[in-house]
Amino acid sequence: MKKFLVLLATGLMVMGSALTASADDYYEFSTFSGTGYEYDIACHGNTIYYGSGTSIYSIDVSVADLTKKDEPKLLSGGTTSNPNYQIRTFSNPKHITLGSVVNSGSVGEMYVDDSYIYRTYQTQVKKFNKNTGAYVSTVVTGGGDASYANYLSYGNGKWWSGNGRSVYSSTGGEWSYEFTWANMAGSHGDGMEFVNGFVFVSDMTSNHIAQWGYGDNPDTTAVESGWTEWNRFDYTEIGGSNKALEGMGFGALGHFWAGNGSTLYELGGGKIQGIIEDNNPVPEPATMFLFGLGLLGIACVNRKKTIR
Repeated sequence: MKKFLVLLATGLMVMGSALTASADDYYEFSTFSGTGYEYDIACHGNTIYYGSGTSIYSIDVSVADLTKKDEPKLLSGGTTSNPNYQIRTFSNPKHITLGSVVNSGSVGEMYVDDSYIYRTYQTQVKKFNKNTGAYVSTVVTGGGDASYANYLSYGNGKWWSGNGRSVYSSTGGEWSYEFTWANMAGSHGDGMEFVNGFVFVSDMTSNHIAQWGYGDNPDTTAVESGWTEWNRFDYTEIGGSNKALEGMGFGALGHFWAGNGSTLYELGGGKIQGIIEDNNPVPEPATMFLFGLGLLGIACVNRKKTIR
C-alpha cells in the first residue's frame, strides 16, 4: 500500500506543474487583413466580427476539412510545413454601421449572438440589431467597480468585462470586481474571453494566454479558492515575436481571434484546445506513464493480498 501511495504522490506532483508553458501550447494558424480597424473582435459561428467604434465588419472563415482544423501550419519548431494544414478561406465580407455612440478606437469590445451585436460604451453595454445596426436597448447599465468596459464576453448568466488586467462581471446592473491577472510580459492587458466556464486573458505584445478558473484546480496538489490562474499557454509566433495584439474574440473554427488594428490572427490548437473543447486536456506522456505505473502498483498490491 505504501508503494501505491508513493506512486500517487509522485503523479500528483507532476500534475501540480499545470502552469508550466511550452511553445507548442497553441499555434498561430492564419492571418486576415481586411477593410476597417481590427481592434474589437467577436465571433458567432464561423463568422468573425471586427471593427472600431460604430463601424463593424464581418467575414466568414472556412476550411476544406474541419477534422484537421487544429493541424498547425508549421512543424519541427516552426521550420517545416505541415502537409495536413488546412488553408483558410475568407468570404462573404459585410459592413454595418451601428446607430448609437459606443467606445471608439481600441478601448471597446463586442459580443455577438444569433440576433444582436453588443458593444461597450463607457461602463455600459448596448444592444444593436445584427442586420440593420439599429440601437435596441442597454443591457448593462454599468457603474460600480469598473471604471471603463474595455473587454466584453458573456457566460454563466453574466456579462464579463474589465480594463487593464482587471476583470469584472455584471448581471445587468453595476460591475463587480472578480480578479486581476498577473503581468505576462506584455505592455498591458488587452484581451479577455469567457469560454466554457473559464476566463481566458492575454497581454498586448505577449505570446501568452492564461486560463483563470474559480475554485479548486484539480490539476494541482494545493487546494485553491476563489479565482486563480489554472494554466498559462505559450506559442511560437510566425514571422516575428511580440506582435501588438489588441482585443480578443473566440468561436470561429473553435479558436481565438486577436487583432492589431490592421490584421486578424487565428490562435488555438495544441494543449489549449483540450481545455476549450473538453475541459479535459490530453495528459502529457510523463503523466500517462505515471498513471500506468500507479495502476501497476495497485495490481501488485492486490496480487500480494491474493497470494497471502
